[in-house]
Amino acid sequence: MTSVNNTTGPGITVEELFNTPLDQLLTQVNAEIDDASITDPNFHGAVVVRTGHPILLLMPTGRNAFVHDTCARKLLGDALGLGLAPLPEPLETLVMTDFTNQVWKKAAGQ
Repeated sequence: MTSVNNTTGPGITVEELFNTPLDQLLTQVNAEIDDASITDPNFHGAVVVRTGHPILLLMPTGRNAFVHDTCARKLLGDALGLGLAPLPEPLETLVMTDFTNQVWKKAAGQ
């Protein structure tokens, strides 16, 4: 999963992040989910925070509903700066704040 930090502050608690129905949560934090075209089974989602735009979650389609929901909430929590615990190995969240080719190569392990 890949995330980008949001500098506007969380606006919600960790309890709200995990207890609010996902559709309601997305509305509450001004976020939306879009389908990602990435089919790699190791890719579970990405989040992009852009000033003046909704938080954008890019999630793969056809995945287990529980995994989809959990990954979406983890990405939102990271984007909102809630200080969540790291994911268990082998999963990791890569926080990107620089969108140069060099950063994309690092994310791809090159």
